[in-house]
Amino acid sequence: MEGLIFINNLYVYPMWQSVIEAEIKNSISVVIDVFRASNTIISALGNGANEVLPVTEITLAWELKEKHPDFLLGGERNSQIIKGFDFGNSPLEYNKSKVEKKTIILTTSNGTNALKKVEKADNVFVASFANCNAVARKLDDFNRNITIVCAGTLGTPSLEDTLAAGKIIAELKNINNFTLNDYGHLALGSYQNYQGKTLETILMGRNGLRLQSLEKMEDIKHCALENITEIIPEYTQNKIWLYPSY
Repeated sequence: MEGLIFINNLYVYPMWQSVIEAEIKNSISVVIDVFRASNTIISALGNGANEVLPVTEITLAWELKEKHPDFLLGGERNSQIIKGFDFGNSPLEYNKSKVEKKTIILTTSNGTNALKKVEKADNVFVASFANCNAVARKLDDFNRNITIVCAGTLGTPSLEDTLAAGKIIAELKNINNFTLNDYGHLALGSYQNYQGKTLETILMGRNGLRLQSLEKMEDIKHCALENITEIIPEYTQNKIWLYPSY
């Protein structure tokens, strides 16, 4: 009908453990793990990897590797590379010479769990500061409920994921067509409060401080870069590949 305004829900979850699966169904879902799975996935696909296969457990990664010896293993536990893996979880490791035309099995402490948690959504996209604008434009194409899932850190919210969620909301052109939940309002307000100070802000968070203690400052700087790519990874059929994936 002419002049009708559609109002959909836009729910932001502070961590993957808080996701209500009934709300995920029939929605477009966005998973954010700024430190560092989202950026690792974006980097791998941007440098020519065929696909990324997320798994939740190290044992599952090894089982998949046994079936496909040519696949590469990437991931972390406690922010450190897993023994025997080809890569850790630094997006800077996944350069073109190593990943082009390769399939990567990825397991991380939070990000891959978040992806598995929302796999029943109609579409699942991966986002970070790097592609927020591209993701927001894509979401504008859908007249659907949206769920933004911050991976969080071991069951607690993380500052950097919350800010990235707020940035996506702020960049939606049709934001007035959505009803935000409480955490959505908090995410948007946090981003607006710290806008233009992304690096300085995420350095103050728990994960920023932890990565600094592990001498991962270059990773932090990379993960803080905003709108540097149009790449939108999509998770479907147990694989992450470049959208559109069909």
